[in-house]
Amino acid sequence: MHDFTTKAIKVVQIDPQDPTRRTRVLLFLAHIVRLVPRYYVESGGKRMITSVDVDDDSEASQPGLERSFLILDDLGGHFESHTASAKAQAILEQMWNESA
Repeated sequence: MHDFTTKAIKVVQIDPQDPTRRTRVLLFLAHIVRLVPRYYVESGGKRMITSVDVDDDSEASQPGLERSFLILDDLGGHFESHTASAKAQAILEQMWNESA
């Protein structure tokens, strides 16, 4: 993580007990311990998760296939990257690329 001035991003937290319950939180980048890629195809305004399990550039470059992340923090929180702003999503992509 180089040259970031942003220290936190706003995302939506997933409640494991009730997936319909969502809470907007401020997540500090230093607390992110894992990014889990999720590939999807958007159709009719809905996201359909694909069965791509491996982050392989050949798979990710398929037409129409997009990537978001499940974000895990050091306190056990689960967050969805697509709920963040475009700038925050770009930061997460950069973190993912730098970790490879």
